[in-house]
Parts: sequence; structure tokens; C-alpha cells
Amino acid sequence: MSYLAARDSAVEQIKAGMLPLFPRMTIEAHPGVFTEQTIKRDAQRTPAILTSLVKAADGTYRNGLTFVSWVLYRASSEDRLYDGALKIISALIPVIRKADFNVYIKDTAIEAECLYTGALDAINVTMWAVKWELVLGDRAFIKEIPGDLGDLESFHGTAAIGPWA
Repeated sequence: MSYLAARDSAVEQIKAGMLPLFPRMTIEAHPGVFTEQTIKRDAQRTPAILTSLVKAADGTYRNGLTFVSWVLYRASSEDRLYDGALKIISALIPVIRKADFNVYIKDTAIEAECLYTGALDAINVTMWAVKWELVLGDRAFIKEIPGDLGDLESFHGTAAIGPWA
């Protein structure tokens, strides 16, 4: 599975879990960077869950993917405290917890943080960042090594070393 496929799978699984509960919700991938202008634009499509793959770690001691699902919610005259955003967060976290990425996952850590500011309130919007990390098992992502590795040892004088060895 590639990083792109993992991100797209996350978005599709969030859609599948959330749209039955919130049929008018916008759910899609997002590059992960916001400006005041982009928030104003995205706020026109609320409620929304915009999911970004923001970090990939492929190391000796830790393999993982970090996502942020940005929840944007516009208040109504009856919901000045943005309670609707809390309802979305309460439904989203179990959807993320149950997601199946078809890779060996050791753990999923989920954190939700309210990014409410006066500037967002001025445009009648609140935003939450639901950060979640998939801690992956070894070789969760297939590594393709070009060429024939059979003569690598004779070329370098050492055995092949790496996660594919």
C-alpha cells in the first residue's frame, strides 16, 4: 500500500462511516495547510471533514502515518456554542478507530483539539483538528527495489542491508 492509497482509504472509510449519520457533510482529502482565505472558502461547504496525511515515518524504531481530519462547522442561530461540531467529533473518533487499512497496525492514537478563535467566530465557524496516528508493523508498505539484487553483494563487497533483506 502506498501513502496515497492510505490517505485515500482513510477518506473513503470516513465517508462510509459518517455519511449515514450526516448525509450533507463534505468529506474529502485536503493538502493540510490552511490560510484565512482557504478556511473562508472551505467554510462554505460545512459541515466538513477534510483529511490530510501530514507525516510519514519509516524508520528503524518506528513506522507510522499521521493524519489530521479537520472538522469545520458553521454555527446556526440555535447553536451558538458549536455543539454540532462536538456531535461530529463524537461520531468521527469511533469511525477512525474502526478503520481497516489492510496493513498490520500496532496501535492507533487519536487526539481531538478545538482550534476555536475569535477570527473563526467572526465568520461563524469553528474548527477541530482530529489528529490520529497509525503505528504500523514492519513492512506495512511494500518497498519496490529496482533491478536485480543478486550481484549487489559482489558489487559492494557486503550483503544487502535494508528492510527488504
